[in-house]
Amino acid sequence: MKLFQWYVMGSVLTVGLLGLAHEAFGEVPAAEASTSSQCGPGILKGNYVYANDGYIVSVSGQVPFAQAGHDLFQGDGTLTGASTVSTNGVITRIVYTGTYTVAPDCTGTATLTDNLGGTAHFDFFVTKNGTVLTYVQTDAGYVTATFELRRE
Repeated sequence: MKLFQWYVMGSVLTVGLLGLAHEAFGEVPAAEASTSSQCGPGILKGNYVYANDGYIVSVSGQVPFAQAGHDLFQGDGTLTGASTVSTNGVITRIVYTGTYTVAPDCTGTATLTDNLGGTAHFDFFVTKNGTVLTYVQTDAGYVTATFELRRE
């Protein structure tokens, strides 16, 4: 099984993460679009942590997965990362590399390739200060969204 058949997050966990973050840190900033051109690849720089879950949808049904990991954004449109994944109870540890773009309105796209040869595509939204991003995998058959926080 290739990495990005499960590199995504379900909405139930997203709500849980937002609730926990709200309780721990007070008001959680929304992933809002910027009205200025301050956003670009450099807005994402440093280590970010995430957790996600969801389903891979196929003709034979839904396969559940959960994943936790970290991304290291270089600020130049490239990133690396690592995660531990449970796909229908089978544990896999993976590493990946990728490229990303960030538009002036703080929206972006990313393409990631893992050490098993899997490739995945994402649309994302970044807060104005770059500390929070949310994303959805755009490959067919994946149901998930992720909330990611920069480690300070």
